[in-house]
Amino acid sequence: MGLFSKFTAKLSSRSHAKRSRQATQMHHSHRSEYLLNEDTPFDVTEAFRNLKAALSVSVPKKDGGVVIMTTSAYPEDGKTTVTANLALMFALSDAKVVLVDADIRKGRVAKYFKRKSAPGLSDYLSGQNTLDEVVHQSHLNENLSYITCGTHSPKPYELLESDEMKNLLKDLRSKYDYVIIDTPPVLILSDALAIAPETDGVVLVCRHLVSYISDIERALNTLKFAKSNVLGVVINDYKQPKQGKFYGGYKKYYYYNYNYSYGSTDPTHTDDDVEESTKDTANDTAKGTTDAK
Repeated sequence: MGLFSKFTAKLSSRSHAKRSRQATQMHHSHRSEYLLNEDTPFDVTEAFRNLKAALSVSVPKKDGGVVIMTTSAYPEDGKTTVTANLALMFALSDAKVVLVDADIRKGRVAKYFKRKSAPGLSDYLSGQNTLDEVVHQSHLNENLSYITCGTHSPKPYELLESDEMKNLLKDLRSKYDYVIIDTPPVLILSDALAIAPETDGVVLVCRHLVSYISDIERALNTLKFAKSNVLGVVINDYKQPKQGKFYGGYKKYYYYNYNYSYGSTDPTHTDDDVEESTKDTANDTAKGTTDAK
């Protein structure tokens, strides 16, 4: 049992290192800031409508507004796009909403509204600006307001954990029906954990055929350890399997899920890759057994 635990931990560390490298490489790639509009395909709009409905039931309104936080395991999972559109969808249903960019290091909410990041959240928390100066009205919907991440700070965690942040959330609860907070990836930075206990619920965003199940499990365990109320996982960028290739797709996903249970597997692996990975696994296990003796 101890050997198996060491082996899975080894695989998990490999997964973490590989995903970190992938995120770094993808960080400079072209990204678009996509918000729902009249040209958005029906199925996409309907997916966000269903997400909004599910969250409304999961966290019923009470005295004051509802605070929902989103995060992901790693960067490039589409978290900010999901968060911004979720806030917009709530606003379209006549709820008064404020979207807060709590990714003080590399926040991107400002790009969705064609605005500069500063002044924003960090400037308010550090006492440089008033709340009225950092809350902006969206041109997309009169019910939607937003707060950008603000000026880069050397101590973002301390700002998010401060009494000023707790008081801000109380203030926003009294003014809005929903407070939607976008936070950094939970397996990269601890910033999200400073806010999670102060929220009514947390949503984890992952990316289809990109996020590893082992990483999702680690992210969920991290959030639960921080006493977060995890509402669920959103699978972003889901790709429907091609018709006529059901059996082949089933076989691939069978291995895909099987290997995930052991810690880390690239979801784009072919069956040949999986077979090779299985051989490596057997060799590593055998080696570990020999060493244990």
